[in-house]
Amino acid sequence: MARDEHSTWTAPSERPTTQDLDRLLEKTRLRIEDLLWRHGCAVETSTGLIREAVMALAHRWNRVHNREQWFLDRIEKAVRRTANPFLMEPRDDEEPS
Repeated sequence: MARDEHSTWTAPSERPTTQDLDRLLEKTRLRIEDLLWRHGCAVETSTGLIREAVMALAHRWNRVHNREQWFLDRIEKAVRRTANPFLMEPRDDEEPS
């Protein structure tokens, strides 16, 4: 926690600043590009997936310790679902075949 001019404690920001998000995107840009290239993800699709991942992380900002990894994992999961929409994980109540 940080102190302001009046010596009162202020809580850390619940949400990331624009600068926080810019830094995150800059640090992960090459890995995101590689991930999208490997999966053959179209630019139109990837823009939406990245936007959704940014919004999801922004809502969890103070609860996520390794933000870069969480962000990359979120994008990769979304890309995999988009690249192969018919690949479904079995439900908990289904028996393996």
